Amino acid sequence: VGTAPVVTNVIYVTLDGNDSNDGLAEDRAKRTIKAACAVAKPYTTIFVRAGNYTEQNPIYVPERVSIIGDNLRRVNLFYANPTKDFFWVNNACYIAGLSFRGGKAPGFAISFPPLSVGGAGVITTSPYVQNCTCFNNTGGGMLVDGNYAKGLKSMVLDAFTQFNQGGPGIHIRNQGF
Repeated sequence: VGTAPVVTNVIYVTLDGNDSNDGLAEDRAKRTIKAACAVAKPYTTIFVRAGNYTEQNPIYVPERVSIIGDNLRRVNLFYANPTKDFFWVNNACYIAGLSFRGGKAPGFAISFPPLSVGGAGVITTSPYVQNCTCFNNTGGGMLVDGNYAKGLKSMVLDAFTQFNQGGPGIHIRNQGF
């Protein structure tokens, strides 16, 4: 009985959360990943508990922030804006244990922020996507556009399963890698 202890570098997201909460304990969780990213600082981990989440995308993931789902079979992310990117990642971001569902061209699940919103800046540690699945309609899994970043201009992935009907898995352009 009582409240859970506050952890300063962790933000929780649950289906029964509320975006007006601070997210610093599970009993004060946020409802959306977008709200958690809006208050995340570098070296924050956002834990997303099991559920189906429809998010207002694109979601800007700040530098050195991790988003970790309970597991890719239990955390399903649906696009509120299916033709837009889901996550815009930056230097040293880490995304794991999530499934993306319903994206359509020209959107991607993962991309650097485009230049129209400032780009990704200098990448010294590549964003990393691990153990995720992408079930998009005509949308893509990952866009690595070298024009959107400076420095490494790269992303890393491991176990990123994709079934994108009519859409690209990984699209690399403009000297990205």
